[in-house]
Amino acid sequence: MICFSAVWIAYDQTRLEHGVLDQLVPFTQGQKDSLYTGSGIAVRHEQYSGAEIMHSLRELAIHCITVEIDGVRADLNGVDSDDYSVQDASVIRASGLLDLTAGYGVQMEYDMDGRARKISFFKE
Repeated sequence: MICFSAVWIAYDQTRLEHGVLDQLVPFTQGQKDSLYTGSGIAVRHEQYSGAEIMHSLRELAIHCITVEIDGVRADLNGVDSDDYSVQDASVIRASGLLDLTAGYGVQMEYDMDGRARKISFFKE
């Protein structure tokens, strides 16, 4: 019983820490945006290469985040499959929207809980 209680407490603590980390990214981004706006500097968003985006598509799909590339919704069906050939085919299909050497800006949309709901990449 003591071991089970210890495992349960450790699990609950880990769940709470994970919740804090999930909220940290939107909070930090909001703070950066308000600092830039308050100081009269235009809001700068991160920039990623097409190759970096391509390598993050699987992780975004696993977290059920909608991905748009230059206004076109990426079809990520099958990216979370256990079959690697299905995963690869899905990533290749979605990466057809990317210029792997170009730079992309990013805009994020969050749900009411602060979790990323949609990410839009646009070529700069």
